[in-house]
Amino acid sequence: MMPFASRLGLWPPAQQIRIRLQAAFVVLFVLMLLLTVVGVDGMRVTLRTLTGFREEVMPELAQVLELAEKVSQVAAVAPNLADTYAPGSLGNDIRRLQFLMSDIRRLSRTLPAQADAELAVSTMLEGAERDLQQLLLLSSDKRRHQDILDVYLQRLDWLGAQLASRDHARAQQAPTLLPLWQTLLAVPLARDRARLGGLEADAEALMLAMQRRGELQALPPWLAIELEVMLASEQNIFEQRRRIVEINDRMSVLLQLYRGNAEHLSLRSAHYVKALRARADQRSAQVQATIRSGISGLMLLAAVGVVIALLAAGYVRRVAGQIQSIASVMSKLAAGDLRQATPATERRDEIGELARAFQVFRDVLLEKQRLAQGMEAQQRLLQTVFLSMNDGLSVYDAQGGLMVWNPRFPAMLGISEGQLSVGMPLATLRGSMAPGTRWQVLGNDAVTYIGDGRERIASNAELHLPDGRVLEFFSRAMPEGGWVAVCRDVSARRAAENQVRQMQKMEVLGQLTGGVAHDFNNILVAILGNLELLEKRDDLPPEARHRLERAHAAANKAAALTRRLLAFARRQPLSNELVDCSDMLHEMLDLIEYSVSEGIQVGIEAEAGLTVCVDRGQLENAILNLALNGSQAMGDRGRLQLRAERCAHGHPLPAGDAICLSVNDSGPGIPPEVLPHVLEPFFTTKEHGKGSGLGLSIVYGFVRQSGGELEISSRQGQGTTIRIWLPACAAQAGAGADPVPLPPVPRGLRVLLVEDDADVRDTSLALLQQLGAEVSAVAGEEAALQWLQAGGVADMVLSDIMLGDGGDGVHLYRRLQQGWPQLPVVLASGLPPEHHASRRDWPGQAIFLAKPYSLADLARLLQQLPAARR
Repeated sequence: MMPFASRLGLWPPAQQIRIRLQAAFVVLFVLMLLLTVVGVDGMRVTLRTLTGFREEVMPELAQVLELAEKVSQVAAVAPNLADTYAPGSLGNDIRRLQFLMSDIRRLSRTLPAQADAELAVSTMLEGAERDLQQLLLLSSDKRRHQDILDVYLQRLDWLGAQLASRDHARAQQAPTLLPLWQTLLAVPLARDRARLGGLEADAEALMLAMQRRGELQALPPWLAIELEVMLASEQNIFEQRRRIVEINDRMSVLLQLYRGNAEHLSLRSAHYVKALRARADQRSAQVQATIRSGISGLMLLAAVGVVIALLAAGYVRRVAGQIQSIASVMSKLAAGDLRQATPATERRDEIGELARAFQVFRDVLLEKQRLAQGMEAQQRLLQTVFLSMNDGLSVYDAQGGLMVWNPRFPAMLGISEGQLSVGMPLATLRGSMAPGTRWQVLGNDAVTYIGDGRERIASNAELHLPDGRVLEFFSRAMPEGGWVAVCRDVSARRAAENQVRQMQKMEVLGQLTGGVAHDFNNILVAILGNLELLEKRDDLPPEARHRLERAHAAANKAAALTRRLLAFARRQPLSNELVDCSDMLHEMLDLIEYSVSEGIQVGIEAEAGLTVCVDRGQLENAILNLALNGSQAMGDRGRLQLRAERCAHGHPLPAGDAICLSVNDSGPGIPPEVLPHVLEPFFTTKEHGKGSGLGLSIVYGFVRQSGGELEISSRQGQGTTIRIWLPACAAQAGAGADPVPLPPVPRGLRVLLVEDDADVRDTSLALLQQLGAEVSAVAGEEAALQWLQAGGVADMVLSDIMLGDGGDGVHLYRRLQQGWPQLPVVLASGLPPEHHASRRDWPGQAIFLAKPYSLADLARLLQQLPAARR
């Protein structure tokens, strides 16, 4: 190939392209200068013409338009004076009208004499000010009557609320009161005198009817006075509404006159503006003639410039086309097309020099391009695979040094990209992670060993991060030494597995707790029943009776413990009643102060009248449990604050008002890692033997069963607050009254007792006999049926539901309904009916008796028998 310098020397000296382009630009510059001079001269002439137009016509036109605008604003503001429901804006409207009238008077003085004569602004101003004064007086009078009418409306609304809050007794004593109240409510809506007169006649007729029927004497004195004032006083409700209707009619006439004056002035302003526009059109024609002459000169110069620019553009286009051809050949060459010839090599200018230089280096560049394309394709493929992975990828050498990683790897470890570097040892990488990071090896397979074989790299391991995430690592060895590790976030999967295990544990624990409570209730029937029978004896020595009462109290505590266990399992039948939270907390104050340490101050803040419908005993146990937990957290000194307050909004309950009972202590608080687990059963931070871990779980179960929510908020060093949210209930009269004593139980009632537990059966038999009943006891379902088929007569069957090997109480109920449909059957169980209601064959209409039952429970049960069975 011929050297580059030799090949360039074969051509004559190049003619410079820039000389031709510079000449074309000079000509275009001269033309542009001429075009600018002509344009500036035309603009000066136009400016002089427009200045004369602005000084002669525009000021007068602007004053007339501004005058019309001010009059329109006055017409728009004036109706606001008739609005009796916007007294706060009256002063602003009056001041605004005064300012507008002052501006109109000022503008009328500055108008030319001819304009003032044609528009007649002075005459309009005199009539407008007179009408405005009358409108202000009428608006004030209307507002005074409307204020009195609003007072009547407020009294009627209050009266309606009083009537709605009362019971139906007053409506029965004065049935005409409600139609009279509805008639009075319609008075403010009357739009004309006819409608108002009809309402007044109806009200007088209803009032006479009440007097004739004696209903007024049955009403409270204050209500009779209210009706007398509204109907018969000088300023009664009908008179006030009648005055307002009359004032509205007069104000409508004034406003109509006001609008008519404004429209008349607007029409005259339009005619005057039309005359001014004719003068403006004449000046505009002069300006247009001047502009057209300037445009002609500019068009001529522009045409010459366009011709020169087209010639220059044609030359530039030819040059650019050849440059584009060279660029196209270079692009195709970069794409691997070797068949294209280099154009413009024969030119004797800069383009020819460029084409010949490109021809010299063509072969070298082609070879380099082929090599670069191969390397770039391979690099793009590897980079795409490496960067698009959703998992973290890292590569290590045989000594454990970090070689390569993708962006997901540091993001998943919770460290920044800048903390990683090539060659970083594995120990340094682990040390850069957040404190509390923990490794867990899942397999025994070793991928490789580092550190002279002392540290094993497992094929599968988990990394537990402090933020709760879990990363699973899979490692594979490389042939040349080292290994590749892929990490994947399995936090969601682990959380789902833990949640399933927790639900299974709670289900099994609830079934176990419910079963234990059921068996314990059976035992308590025997214990409490025998104790109650012993208490009925009159020959007991005082010491024995004292011990008997102590045993009875202990058994009742055991029954309460059973109820708490059922509350934990959410199977506790609650005895709901209306509880005044303030009274309950103050009654518990002595018990709480006695239970906590002497150095702890106990305070109560409770609003009066906060009533909830819950089991009072369970609620007291919950408050006491929370108080004891707070006392143990504070130690010997601190402050325990109990609060009760009503919350209408911002509470976690679905709807309605809520009552919040909170227990706040000044203890050290609950650590953040412990707080999510405090409601779990058997979770406790106390020493072994000092806590079961069921206290808060039982409280939570009771609160949820009562339709409420429980929240715990705590910060270390600032104490703990536990809030119980319960639905608010309205207090009812007689809610806390003592129950009516039951009449004596009729003697001689025949009862068939079905109970598989011998101790419970004997105790229940003795309790029923104590009440004077004739009792026959059997152990199972078949025995009961055989007894009845053998001719046994009973007024009632009392059967346990879970009869063990003796059958099932529900099956017995169904069979007795078929064979003896008139025989009452009572089902008893240590579990609540809500637990048995999940059975498909559960009889919802059956009488249910909860265990453990007492002598009083059996007495009330026997009294419910129909009279025909006695």
